[in-house]
Amino acid sequence: MDGAEIGHVKGSLVSRCLSIDLEVDPGKARIFRFAAVRYRGEKVVFRNGNLEAALDRLEELASGADFLLGHNIIRFDLPHLAAVRPRLAGLSSKPIDTLWLNPLAFPRNPYHHLVKHHHDGRLQVGHVNDPELDAHLVLEVLANQFAAFAALALETPAALTSYRLPLPDHLHAGE
Repeated sequence: MDGAEIGHVKGSLVSRCLSIDLEVDPGKARIFRFAAVRYRGEKVVFRNGNLEAALDRLEELASGADFLLGHNIIRFDLPHLAAVRPRLAGLSSKPIDTLWLNPLAFPRNPYHHLVKHHHDGRLQVGHVNDPELDAHLVLEVLANQFAAFAALALETPAALTSYRLPLPDHLHAGE
């Protein structure tokens, strides 16, 4: 992002989000790694050690965010967080899921920057997902989605108006 874009992001809804990415053992449904990052640099990264202490830090960081952000956060991350710590379910009252916004923002390229590694073959050559990198990337993707929506508003205002109907009210607050 260039300086002008960064200035715009600081004042936008992106700066009010906590981006979360979990790595979960599919066989045991156990969180083995996660990261949560804020635009201004605050973060919690859990790679190993005391999961309970890391979840305490996550709760503390989430309490200062207006929105929880993630790529597939609604159907993946939030249910796993609520399962391991039920009171985290209360943090999910205003989730923003870039997975759902991508096809609207980038209809010709709905996967945009977040093609998961198992889709592009990097796992076959030993690549391991990095939740901290992915959480930062989701903040960037949301900023790019907002830029795409702004361009759409100029080019085809009626299309953007039709998108507003299914979007939750809290996503309109960033306008």
